[in-house]
Order: sequence, then C-alpha cells, then structure tokens
Amino acid sequence: MTLTKQPVQFLLLSAGTAVAALYHLTALLSPAFANIAYSLTYPPLRHIVFIAINCTCAYLFLSRPRWFIWIYIVLAAQAVNGHGTRLWRTWFTQNKINWIDIITVSGVLLGLAFLFADLRKRKGEVS
Repeated sequence: MTLTKQPVQFLLLSAGTAVAALYHLTALLSPAFANIAYSLTYPPLRHIVFIAINCTCAYLFLSRPRWFIWIYIVLAAQAVNGHGTRLWRTWFTQNKINWIDIITVSGVLLGLAFLFADLRKRKGEVS
C-alpha cells in the first residue's frame, strides 16, 4: 500500500479519522479540554476505545479490505446515533450548532458513501 496510489478521498478520510483519534487523545490527556469538549460523565475508557477505533479506521481507509464496509456500517450507525442525536438535541433545546457533531456525522456518511462506491467499482473491475 503506497500513499501516492491512494484515491484522494480515502487519504482525506484516513487523515480525518487520525484527527479524531488525536481529539480523543487530547481529551484523555487534558482534563481542561475534556471538560469543554465532553460531558463530565464521559468515561476515559471510551476515549481509549475511540482512539483505537479511529486509528484502525485510518489504516483501513487506505487498505480498504472488502470486509471493512460491514464493520464501518456499524460504526457509522453508532456515530449517527450518538452525534446525530446530540446535534438534533442541541439545535432544538439550545438553538446552537455543535460543529463537532456536524463534522462527525457528515464525515462518517461521506466515508460510507465512498466505501460503497469503491466496493461497487471494484466489483465492476472483477466482472
């Protein structure tokens, strides 16, 4: 796997998930940042889990094994449920836009669309 042969959308998705891992790492290491970015009840173990998930996705967006899409569908459903629900709730209860939620939901759905398109393209090359 060489980076120069990767489609740009997957390089960007890989970089985006790496940034998400850094965001969780920052929250884990900096209580001041964590208090601003997350609720006080957000457990540190959850940051560790999402650091691992985001780092794994950063790699898998570059290698794109055929099975990755099925795991990513589960992650996308979890992210849309969590971030999408919070986005909706924040908008309607506080009249505020939570940009992290918009970026996360948009990025996850774009990732899903690009993975489906890539899978379809690869199936067409095999036929």
